[in-house]
Amino acid sequence: MSAQTLQTPQPVASPPSAEIVIAGLRDRIDLLDAEILRLLDSRRAFSEAIQDARISSGGRRTELGRENVVINRYADRLGRPGGKMAMAVLEFCRGSLTRPAA
Repeated sequence: MSAQTLQTPQPVASPPSAEIVIAGLRDRIDLLDAEILRLLDSRRAFSEAIQDARISSGGRRTELGRENVVINRYADRLGRPGGKMAMAVLEFCRGSLTRPAA
């Protein structure tokens, strides 16, 4: 017998426990949520700038045709929940309650 055949077998690494896998995935979700929140803040800032420009030129604060485009985009991609999500995003991005309504 050669020296290779007499070597002690190396232990096989066991797969990570479910708790470890879940914790790692939750960490990834937390990072994604932080990015989504950052993007929503950015989207809101752009939306408010558009609203300010529209109002200062005598227009309405919101443009329903544009909002329908956004709602349809979300719904086309995500189905019915996407339309609801778009409505929530649009409501958030309309700005503070102290801003004049349309």
